[in-house]
Formats: sequence, structure tokens, C-alpha cells
Amino acid sequence: MMEILDSVQMASADKYTIEKIGIPSTVLMENAASGIAEIIKNLDVKKDKIAVFAGSGNNGGDGITLARKCYNAGYKIDLYLTSPPEKLKGDPLLNYNILQYYPVRIFNAFEDKLLEDYDIIVDSIFGTGLTRPVEGKYKSLIKKLNELPGFKIAIDMPSGLAGNTNAVIGECFRADVTVTMCRAKIPHKIYPAKKFCGKVEVVDISIPDFAVASVKPYIYEITENNIEKLNKRESDSHKGKFGHAVIIGGSAGKTGAALMASKSCAKAGAGLTTTVIPSALNLAAELGNPEVMSFPAGSGDYFRENDAKDVTEFINDKTVAAIGPGMGRNDKTIEFIKQIIAATNLPLVIDADGLYGLDQNDFEKLRFRSIITPHIGEFARIVNKTNEEVINNKLELVREFSTNYGIVTVLKSADTIIGIPDGTIFVLNTGTPALAKGGSGDCLTGLITSFVSQNCTFKNSAVYGVWILGKTAEHLTNIYNERTILVSDLIDNLWIEINELYRNN
Repeated sequence: MMEILDSVQMASADKYTIEKIGIPSTVLMENAASGIAEIIKNLDVKKDKIAVFAGSGNNGGDGITLARKCYNAGYKIDLYLTSPPEKLKGDPLLNYNILQYYPVRIFNAFEDKLLEDYDIIVDSIFGTGLTRPVEGKYKSLIKKLNELPGFKIAIDMPSGLAGNTNAVIGECFRADVTVTMCRAKIPHKIYPAKKFCGKVEVVDISIPDFAVASVKPYIYEITENNIEKLNKRESDSHKGKFGHAVIIGGSAGKTGAALMASKSCAKAGAGLTTTVIPSALNLAAELGNPEVMSFPAGSGDYFRENDAKDVTEFINDKTVAAIGPGMGRNDKTIEFIKQIIAATNLPLVIDADGLYGLDQNDFEKLRFRSIITPHIGEFARIVNKTNEEVINNKLELVREFSTNYGIVTVLKSADTIIGIPDGTIFVLNTGTPALAKGGSGDCLTGLITSFVSQNCTFKNSAVYGVWILGKTAEHLTNIYNERTILVSDLIDNLWIEINELYRNN
């Protein structure tokens, strides 16, 4: 599985490689520059004239070394230093001294006039170690670089971003491509910082996998290369092998949410699916999903606390239940949900309105038997933070919540974060703006519930649900305008990505 590192972990892996394995830091810097130069060579952009802006640290050393590599490749190179040469030391100084023998023009980035006709601008001013916003002349320089024409490349990290957070802490370089070493870092993969990184390329600089493992990574990206494949069903399979999933949802005006969740649950392979719905809405459930059974509850068009006993008795022998799609936020409905949580030990997937009104005591009762699927605003309410605080600290907040309560948390956003109780975080960068539409979350709830019903682990159920929904949206966006794609279109085409998860098994 592909690790995502923070700046401290990356520095530790570097140190392990240099001090314990014995690969000199100079070799690592040379390998980094060679890898970046190869990526530049393969870019489909004009590259006759390149400017490298280099700081005084090791990130600047990578840039200085790159200037030599690019000159050897036949490009015209100008190097702009943000520090006087006499302040360089170690590997950056070594490579600067070598560069003195090359006909490369060297400028002071703050004193000399910046030329504006470069094809490529390379940023190697600050690396992953930055922890505070850039100020003064550095802030002005980065702002100027962003205004210049030309294709922009960042080495390791766009200057101005911090390597240990996904937050944008101040003015930062806007890269078209970021070339990082060994592994992707937090800002490369998680919004809002991700927006400034462009396409991220990872270069192997000879830091071995066991050096990375030594720093105990806990964040992993799910990709086509590491997602677990689905097993084909045995030829003598029957519906009893794949569980009985229940979707509890619906209220006046929101019946469709429960029906979409139920349909996606059935479509993804649950053996049996039942929609539990207020009795006044049961006809819609019967007519809307003929493949799905229904259980009418109560006597009205929304759930009340008095309905909890009958619903609990119905679901107690089932495999899994989802609560929330289209339920509304009536006080009596909230009490109904709390009673269901308290009265059953069934695995539960809780989404949307199902999360509204839950408190610490409710989450304690869900320990080690539940998956919750909040969006940013819903999770902010759960952890008593603002939306902005959640966006800028999503990794820490999801990890803390999941470990404290023993709940698998699926934080839905452009990058979906999945936290599991052992402290591991999974990041999925799938999907398109086609998913920014009511009903997408209901579809996801149905998918996750279906895989729990089919005896997948909670972690895999969450991963499969997010992955299949996102990749289905990507597929349809290649065919249709993303504005026009409905959730029913997504549900009807889930088979495409499910096929892909079969294919390479």
C-alpha cells in the first residue's frame, strides 16, 4: 500500500538511509536531480529556457544540482539564489561549487531583475520542512513567480506549503507539476493544499521501503495498484451467503433517499435488501424498487420513538442495517434513532440525518460495530469544530474520533478520508464534481452497507463503497457532461467498476 508521509517522517527516513544504510546524502541529492531532470525531459511543453529558484537548504541544493543536469541535457539555464553563496553549506555548497565550472548564469533572486520569458520556472526555495507562513521578500518573490508566464514545477513541495499539514498556511507557489522524493507527502494528496501541487510525480532516490517502514507511517493512499480485488462468486452460491441488508430511512418529501440507498445496496450484491420506511410512504418503496423488500413502520410519514420496538425486532436477525437516508431531523425521529442504537448489537452504517442529534453516549454504544459517513459540515457538528477547522485538520480529527470511539469514519469530500479504530488513515482521491449532487451520499451508504452484508471487513466495505462510487462518476464524466449525471445514472452503472475489481483478481 502506498504510504503518505509527513515532513518529520520523511526526514527520519532520509536520516535512516544516510546514517544506518550508509548511502551518502550527496548521492540522494544527485538521484533526486536526475529524476527531476528526466521528468522535465518527458514534459510535453516548450523547455528551451529554464529558470531555477533555489533556497539555501537541501531543497535549494536539489535545484542547484538540477541546474547542472538540465544544462547537460542541452537546455539554457538561469539560476536564481535566494541566499548569498557564502551562506550555502554541505551538499548545496558542494553542488554550487561544481556549478561554477558551468556556463550557467547565476542571479540574486532579490536584487537582480527577474526575466519573464522562461519556458519553465522551477521552485526549490523551501522544502517539506517549512512550518510557518512565508513573509517579507520571500512572500513577494513567490507572488511574483506565480504571476510569471511559463510552466511551473515545484521540487518536493510548492514553497509556502508546510509538509505536515493539508492546510494552506499562507502565500504559496502554484505548481503545474510537483516532483517529490520517495513518497508523496500530506499536502500532495489532501485538499486544500493539494490544489497548489498540480500533478504529483514521485521520484525514487534510493531510500528503500524498509527505511520508510521504520518511521511507522499511518496514512495510506488507495489506488488501482493496491485496492483489494473482489472475489468472483462460487457457482453454487445462493442469496443466503450474501446477507440481508436493511436500509432504514425516508420521510415526507425525502423518500427517494431511502430508495436510492436500497437500490445501490442491492445492485452491489447484497443477498437480500429491505427498506424500512414510514408506513405512509410504503407504496413508494414497493413501486420504486421491485427487487427490494419493504417493512412499513408506524402509522405516519416519519419515524417516531414508538416505532423503534417493532423496527428493532425486525432487524435483530439481519446482517447489517443502515440508518439515515432521508429520515429528517424531527425530535421524535432523533429519539427513534437513539433507541435503535441502544436496543441492538447489529452492525450499523449511519449517514446524513441519522447522525444528527447523536452524542457521546450514542457513539460509545456504536464501538466496534459501526461505520459513519459524514460530510464536512456533519462531522464538524459531531466534533464541535467549525467547517474550516475540519477542512484544515481533517486527518487529525478523523484519526482522533475513530480511535477514541472505535468507529470507522468516512469523511466525505473531494478527497475522502477513512479512519479506522487502530489509527490508520486511508485517502481516496476518486470522483468528479458530478458527485456534488443530492443523493450521492445515499448511494454511498447503500454500497457500504451492501459490502458489510457480504461479509467484508468494515474497512474494506468503506473503501469499496467510496472507490466504486468515485470511479463510476469518473467513467460517466468521460461520456456525459458532469452537470447532467444523476445518482440513478451512477447506480445503473456501478457494474463497470465492480467488473474492474473482478478483472485483475
